[in-house]
Amino acid sequence: MNNYQATRNEQVIGQQCTALKLSATTQTNTKSFRFKPLVLGVLSVLMLPAAYAVDYTNFQENGWSVGMNVGESVARIEHDTIRNDLESQGFDVTSIEESDSTEGYKAFVGYQFSPYLAVEGGYFNLGGFHALANTDPRTSFRGKTKLFGWNLDLVGIMPFTEDFSAFARVGVTRNDTSNTYSSNGLVDVTGYNEDGNYTKHKYGLGLQYDISPIFTVRLEAERYRLDDLIAHSGDVDLYSLGLVLRFGETPSTYAATPAPEPVRRVEAAAAPAPMVTKEPEVLVLEDVHFNFDTAELTPQTKVILREHVQTLKANPQARVRIAGYTSASGSAEYNQALSERRAQSIKAFLVQEGVASSRFKTVGFGQTNPAEYEANPSILRSDAAKANMRGLFEIIVE
Repeated sequence: MNNYQATRNEQVIGQQCTALKLSATTQTNTKSFRFKPLVLGVLSVLMLPAAYAVDYTNFQENGWSVGMNVGESVARIEHDTIRNDLESQGFDVTSIEESDSTEGYKAFVGYQFSPYLAVEGGYFNLGGFHALANTDPRTSFRGKTKLFGWNLDLVGIMPFTEDFSAFARVGVTRNDTSNTYSSNGLVDVTGYNEDGNYTKHKYGLGLQYDISPIFTVRLEAERYRLDDLIAHSGDVDLYSLGLVLRFGETPSTYAATPAPEPVRRVEAAAAPAPMVTKEPEVLVLEDVHFNFDTAELTPQTKVILREHVQTLKANPQARVRIAGYTSASGSAEYNQALSERRAQSIKAFLVQEGVASSRFKTVGFGQTNPAEYEANPSILRSDAAKANMRGLFEIIVE
């Protein structure tokens, strides 16, 4: 009787030690996955001065990007399968302990087709999850499953302001799971140690903030569907903080169109005409418009500007002031900077087409002096807002 009691005490102590080790491991992992998002946040703040120091005159918001998220993976593990398997072999399962959260991350490449639609694909690693079954007699039955794979997502974007937006994603995943089980020999773990490779789906929601035209910070939650988990199936949620770097594109270089040949005039001999003081001639050039929250020139805008180039080359004495404007949505400070970038973008294109830079001055008026009144600035792409996102020309020939 004493020997049996001593044996039972050793089993209880062994189970408690195992539980303590599992708890310590979980705490260490918790500190680890909390540390990496903190580092990512600090890096985002440190990048702010450099991000605002870059000239984004010709930056195109749509195009390629890369990014990375780090955070916490949380698994929903069902215990019934483990319990049923062990009880069918004659073991009494007193409890099942698990570490159902760990560190996870993903890295991806994306392409944004418009302000509302993008596609992203890359690699994800949701970490490893542990389970320990306490049984009588003691089996030391424990397992670990590692979860990783590749994904391709379609991302829909809903802007709230010029810098802040929400997004939703849905995609397919190619999952790999690696299972490692062990026991003290009382349980045959051969059937448990199987790796899986299969296709599933995922979805998620998130918020993002543009700290500059090229850097975006994200906070998101995603759900991955996985098989061959410790309980043979389950969901894993990834809550993460991410940073996206957009490359953008600059307008293509076009060959400058030569100026038309000057018209030769032959004047008949006649009495000299009386001297008349010539009044300054005012050239009126059509204004151009921009898409929402961008200084990128559209193909239609470039067609209009090339017509202006011909007029300016035919009138070399003209001096030009280019004025940029924005719609009423967003802060006055942001709109002032955006209007200046729009004016600079027009100037850069005209110089690229062969007009001397010294002939231009640029100015930004932000959201002041609108072409049309915006009754509701929160409607980002109303007709009035589109009319106000423009660049005007003031050209006087002396």
